[in-house]
Amino acid sequence: MGLFDVFKKKDCEICGKEVGMFGYKKLEDGEICKDCVKLLSPWFDDRRHSTVEQIKQQLAYREENKAALNAFRPTVAYGERYTLRAELVNGVPSRFVVERTDSYKEENADIVNFKDVTSFNIDVRERDREVKYRNSKGEEVSYHPPRYEYSYDFYAQIHVNHPYFDDMRFQINRDTINLETVERRSGLGVSLFGGGFDPTLYPEYRQMRAECDELEELFRAGMQGMTLNGYAPAVPAEPVPQSEPAPAPSGPKFCPNCGAPADGGKFCQSCGSAL
Repeated sequence: MGLFDVFKKKDCEICGKEVGMFGYKKLEDGEICKDCVKLLSPWFDDRRHSTVEQIKQQLAYREENKAALNAFRPTVAYGERYTLRAELVNGVPSRFVVERTDSYKEENADIVNFKDVTSFNIDVRERDREVKYRNSKGEEVSYHPPRYEYSYDFYAQIHVNHPYFDDMRFQINRDTINLETVERRSGLGVSLFGGGFDPTLYPEYRQMRAECDELEELFRAGMQGMTLNGYAPAVPAEPVPQSEPAPAPSGPKFCPNCGAPADGGKFCQSCGSAL
């Protein structure tokens, strides 16, 4: 290939659009434009080693997924930065999507069956640093006793059996939880770093931890095909037995005027009086 071949315009192998040298991405046996790349699953990370035919098959699946989202009815939602929305059928977690924006339909979020999940866990990332102040000389010095700030981020890690991706990892909390302590005390519990700081003493940490516990319960129930606690399946109401219709009141057996037997009509057949 000559030097100027690099600058030649190429056609996208998927949509056929002509693109410049910076407008396409490489496939194993061709090129794909950036617009077509945006249509792939956001969890897909093997584009460079995929063939044109494999990409076309994935885009066909993505169109089917878009149509399936119209019938997706989420019941519960978890998360702030990313939102996991799950559909329950008779109280049993059935399917879920991970929403990266404000609309799972517009972004065409992948629908995943809970039965295809192989593992789920919450990863809590903890970091700590000593908090210092500047003295009259402008020097950073430690407090006495030392003060520390602990930072926490919560991540969901999901492994799935799926034809186009096997790993979904996303941050649950929108903003990092920063907790500052006046001193590093002992006896308050054990932190993730083995110190004496206990984050569960802070309500903002407990709130996020509680949401993660609910998310773990959701996946535990979904993977085992069990009813999620607090969402009992609807029980069909027993049919109300229909009572037999009351017999219509019968008329007099004899004419009250002449005493002749009545035949069930409105008038006596003998004297013509009303019955």
